[in-house]
Amino acid sequence: MRAKELGIWVGVIAILIGGLWFLIASVNNSPSPSAPAQIKIPEVSNQDFIKSPQLASGSARLPSPEGEANGRQARVTLVEYADFQCPACKAYFPLVTKLSSDIKDLRIVYRFFPLSNIHKNAMISSQAAYAAGLQGKFWEMHDMIFENQDSWSNTQARDIFIDYAKKLNLDSNKFESDMTSDATRKFITQEMNKAISLGINSTPTFFVNGKHIQNPAGYEAFKKIIQDELAN
Repeated sequence: MRAKELGIWVGVIAILIGGLWFLIASVNNSPSPSAPAQIKIPEVSNQDFIKSPQLASGSARLPSPEGEANGRQARVTLVEYADFQCPACKAYFPLVTKLSSDIKDLRIVYRFFPLSNIHKNAMISSQAAYAAGLQGKFWEMHDMIFENQDSWSNTQARDIFIDYAKKLNLDSNKFESDMTSDATRKFITQEMNKAISLGINSTPTFFVNGKHIQNPAGYEAFKKIIQDELAN
């Protein structure tokens, strides 16, 4: 190879290496995507469904602060904005369930965020859970819907949810009426719009004692976040 050609190739390689270095440096120095870390989410209210060992039933809609045992709230509140048809939400479902079982000073709050633009049954599944909650079985329906996500995601799911209601011994006529009512859809839409106004745009999104957290990599990482909060 002639010296001139060799010089050209050396120059090309140097340019490529320099470009690669610049790209890596740019990525490493780029600001992280904005996360809703400073969001102040609404306080837990009588509009929320919670799971807490502080409640006598352990599974209820929060009627009032006095509804919790001895008037004492759990020290840590985990709020989850989720979509029942979201695969990632299903993946976190057993983790959150285990946290609720393992950590006695933790309460779980579920808030509806159905991504109807990408999940065709996101809204009706939320309506089904809400309707079950009106008969005191929100968490039972919540669990059944997540456990069977693959069975109803790509179907006409309404009749499947009515069947779930029967399995939970709900008044199926009332359940169907509540599930399809304008009031139910309005409540879920309002809850979703509140979340959007706060900057929430994906599921699941978690808050621990009002502070946004990045989705943990696994159960132990999730548990540590809760334990660290308990230690404060």
